[in-house]
Amino acid sequence: MSPSSGTVGPPVFRRRLLAPRYWPTWLGIGLLRLLAVGGHPLRRGGARVLAGLYRRLNPRRVGIIATNLRLCFPHQTAETREQWLRQYLERHMLALLDLGRIRRAARGELTRQTEVEGQAVLDRLRAEPGLILTVHSVGLEWAAAMLAETVEGSTIYKPFADNPVIDWWFGGMRTRHGTEALPRERGMGPHLRALRSGRSFFYIADEDLGAEHSVFAPFFGVEKATLPLAGKLARASRRPVYPVIGQLDEVTGRYRLRFLEPVDLPAGNDREAATAINRVIEELVIDDPAQLMWSLKYFKTTPPGEDDRYRG
Repeated sequence: MSPSSGTVGPPVFRRRLLAPRYWPTWLGIGLLRLLAVGGHPLRRGGARVLAGLYRRLNPRRVGIIATNLRLCFPHQTAETREQWLRQYLERHMLALLDLGRIRRAARGELTRQTEVEGQAVLDRLRAEPGLILTVHSVGLEWAAAMLAETVEGSTIYKPFADNPVIDWWFGGMRTRHGTEALPRERGMGPHLRALRSGRSFFYIADEDLGAEHSVFAPFFGVEKATLPLAGKLARASRRPVYPVIGQLDEVTGRYRLRFLEPVDLPAGNDREAATAINRVIEELVIDDPAQLMWSLKYFKTTPPGEDDRYRG
């Protein structure tokens, strides 16, 4: 990260990253590089093993996944929700093992390897930049890297404060095609300026970031703290909003970008704006619920007087 601009990337390699304390991280990066050329069956087998270990070693996080699915899909059977949980864990682990593929891919390689639903929308995005509204899905990193091959823009980056090696590695992956990655502390000003200058903004809109700047709006029928910003950014920059989700088929190992038609989001009343954003996210997710990163605490912020939804 450049201390003058706060921009992540292109990151600078420093000798201190070779300190012994980071050797396990380098071993993991080396393994990802090997897996990148090892073939999908090998990576999927590893993903299944990791998913099983995750369930045994991290029951609290698995409980968060189960709680999210129960809150959002109370009318589905327990068996269906359990199936989605298993699918999500395998896909999430497979996406992690695919990171080496993303990091080493030549420009244009990911575009050639990606299936696109809504090619006409992607063509319009390339010709008419805008706000790319997306979510934390298992295919998020692939989608961002694939779009960066042909779409100039900016995004928000959360540094890995405890591990500068991971920071360096992810920073290189996310910025090597010219994407400007800025920490959340910089706010939305730089991204608004990028939109106005004719660049796109890759905006992940689903996370619960607390109550301070959020309003509560229904998400699959559950009140969720939501930032009502997407419509305001689009109106202020006079740019369209392009909803998209990155999806992963664990059987074939192929990724798909699923675009919805550009949407006109309200920018006035905050609850109306947040509700509209969540409706778009629901439409992105409902096609295949096991694609969303359900391990996040989507409902950690609760309305006044309501108990912690993840307690117990």
